[in-house]
Amino acid sequence: MILSIVNEAILPVWLLWVLGGSIGSILVALFCGLSSSPDEKTKRIVVFGSKASGKTTLWNQLMDKKVVTEYRTTDQEKIESFNFFANNHFVRVLATKDIGGGDMFVRYYNELISENGTFVYFLVDLTRLHETKQEIRSRLQVISKCIKDKKLLNCGFKIIATHFDEYDKNNYNLLEKTKKAKAEVINVLTDKEIKECSLKLDLDHIMVANLLNKYYIDIIKKEIAQE
Repeated sequence: MILSIVNEAILPVWLLWVLGGSIGSILVALFCGLSSSPDEKTKRIVVFGSKASGKTTLWNQLMDKKVVTEYRTTDQEKIESFNFFANNHFVRVLATKDIGGGDMFVRYYNELISENGTFVYFLVDLTRLHETKQEIRSRLQVISKCIKDKKLLNCGFKIIATHFDEYDKNNYNLLEKTKKAKAEVINVLTDKEIKECSLKLDLDHIMVANLLNKYYIDIIKKEIAQE
């Protein structure tokens, strides 16, 4: 399958890929009926997210390009078509653009979420989750509305909670730390109802990641390649 990819972009060319209990039953959040990872029905993948959440870093890692560790604001940057290898086969990502995470780019969500089989990766910075929660919630509303209004089928969604290496640094139990981080994302984003959002958010639709760590990049690649 050929995946066309876009990172919070402006083009009609897109992208493909990247990373319970009682809480889940009362979640108001997102993406009811949406898959939590790309599958055989996925045609397009888009990457959205807040400023400095790691969108450009993720692109560079997928392309095996040099990663710049200091933060640089992204405006628009063309991404040429490329391949990556995972799960014993190549996955082709079509040309697109890497677009910044500022509010001015949200207007492009409607353009990018336009066809059946669209998978959305939404990046959030774990270390800034509380201060950006209203921004995140409003953007999830937009994503939900795009899918619902257009009656799109076979779509998917996942939140990638980034900067995991900077989260709860005194906790060295990776499994415990992962569960805590995912639960916090849910609790913060669903502490009150997200109005006009008919989609659901649960633990399956959240992954944590340090995008500078090959371990997490490989997980995302394998997910896109549909292991």
